Amino acid sequence: MKLRTLLTIAGLAVIAASACADGGDGGDGGDNGGSYKNGTRTFHYTSMDSVNGDYSASGTTTFKVRTDVNVNSYLYITGNLGAAWTVSGWGKGTDTQTNTIRFYHIETLTLVCAGFGNPGKISGTRTGAQSVVLNGQFALYNDQSGNKLYDSGMVPISKLNTLFTASGPNFHVSQTSGLMRLQLGRQIVIDPTVGPGKYENIGTITVVRN
Repeated sequence: MKLRTLLTIAGLAVIAASACADGGDGGDGGDNGGSYKNGTRTFHYTSMDSVNGDYSASGTTTFKVRTDVNVNSYLYITGNLGAAWTVSGWGKGTDTQTNTIRFYHIETLTLVCAGFGNPGKISGTRTGAQSVVLNGQFALYNDQSGNKLYDSGMVPISKLNTLFTASGPNFHVSQTSGLMRLQLGRQIVIDPTVGPGKYENIGTITVVRN
């Protein structure tokens, strides 16, 4: 059965998804079960189909040997996405900053963006420009090998809303090795018409898991 789950990162703030608890240092788990940690994986072992009987009169005896493996869904996200500028002085100026988040995962991930746009004035003077020009860049990497998986280049921030759809581009664990890095670059352009005040935009990134 295909699992399709949506996780939305709202307000350009980091959200950490649930993570499996680490197991103990046990070895093979013994007859009754236990836990074992190997690398980044935790293995929980339990026994089943116990054999306990007198088979003296049974003649040829056949035993069932069953092996069940249940792999839990795993997605852990860490990093920072929010950015806050304080701008002083006069004239025209530009500044670019980059934020990074990492996805530890075992499923195919697809990103969908919405709500990105030029920050609009929410308080301050009513004169002059009522928004700040904002550009954005999405760059995704296999964080194990450093291989670049996708790069939008620096584009008007609203274009990020159309670069990704629920159908792709998709980032499979065979591409990411289970660890994908997202670098979100943002560039503000302040010209002389931008007056005093607070400007804000809140976009969302939805993570589709397949």
